[in-house]
Amino acid sequence: MQQLTTYLQRMREELHQRPEVAFQECKTAEFLAAELELLGFEVRRGVGKTGVVGLLRFPEAGPCAALRADMDALPIGEETGVPYASKHSGVMHACGHDTHMAVALTCCRYFAEHKSACKGTFMAIFQPAEEIVAGAQGMLAEGIFDEVRPDVLFALHNWPELPLGTMGIQGGPLTAFADRFQVAFRGRGGHGALPHKARDPIAMAAAGVQGAFAAVQRKGDAMRPRALSFGTIYGGSSFNVIPEEVVLEGTVRTISPEDQRDMIHLLEQAFGAAAQMYGGTHELDYQAGVPAVVNHEAVCQRVVDVLQKRLPEMSIVTSGLSSLIGEDVAYFLQEVPGALLLFGTGQPGAVNELHNPRYLVPHEGVVAGWKAIQAVLDSYLRP
Repeated sequence: MQQLTTYLQRMREELHQRPEVAFQECKTAEFLAAELELLGFEVRRGVGKTGVVGLLRFPEAGPCAALRADMDALPIGEETGVPYASKHSGVMHACGHDTHMAVALTCCRYFAEHKSACKGTFMAIFQPAEEIVAGAQGMLAEGIFDEVRPDVLFALHNWPELPLGTMGIQGGPLTAFADRFQVAFRGRGGHGALPHKARDPIAMAAAGVQGAFAAVQRKGDAMRPRALSFGTIYGGSSFNVIPEEVVLEGTVRTISPEDQRDMIHLLEQAFGAAAQMYGGTHELDYQAGVPAVVNHEAVCQRVVDVLQKRLPEMSIVTSGLSSLIGEDVAYFLQEVPGALLLFGTGQPGAVNELHNPRYLVPHEGVVAGWKAIQAVLDSYLRP
């Protein structure tokens, strides 16, 4: 066990120092592929551009269990001050994907060392471009499951909302449908001193923002979480000129297809009313993004049972974990039953915020996450 936890920390530090952003994880991918080959895995490189898949087939027939780890980092300058901080200026594993890869590699080493005692197949999936929710679709498009289809698939994510050492396991929807939209308000430009002769798209945009927020708040079910945020607004060229057009962009997060459709309807209503009020028009371009992660209920119950039996000292949280973030492991979980599990990393007095330049996953949390997922995978492959 000590050798494996030492290996876990070494892999984490190696990967943390070499962060690469989405679809540029070339050196990361080669490091992972080389390590898998040393462990005796069959390796496929370049799956979905930079993805890596490792297969370890055991002597006896049995199920195929898969573990997915995301690879990409973020364009953030690291400020943690640790000896193994990023060596790539302006790029950092600020979401902890280095720890996810390290946990997966440690599982790979464990199964390689216990190959004769296992049944079935272990599949390790190192997925690119999670931060732009594009990697899973790319791997599926290139037939990641064509040769071997897992019977169950797991993914881990560090979670500072949970106390250090805690595991979060929740059946059903866990993350959100993460969509984006653009709305263009068009009117008639004119002189800032003569607004009555113009049809002001800035006024339309202002009314549209307020109307959309009000519609979401007053027409939505308060028991069903949803979020609307505007990220950009642009238009105009001078302080005293009313422009012809103003464009806004934003994101919508919901937890069901029904809520997603309802939000589109609410936005159309709010933006249409705002444009009509000032004599203009609007055009909404709504782009459905990554679907919600929906954890398989029976799989989650099995995970809870396994952890209670094999790691009785570990605290488990089974509710209140839903979030409106987007996570593209959802695409894999539409193909294969499984679950996204959360391992707690929250500490008093520490920076407990993903995507923060000072956020660092504590080693104790990584070890707890590895022990948990190793126990779960063991229950399928080394019963």
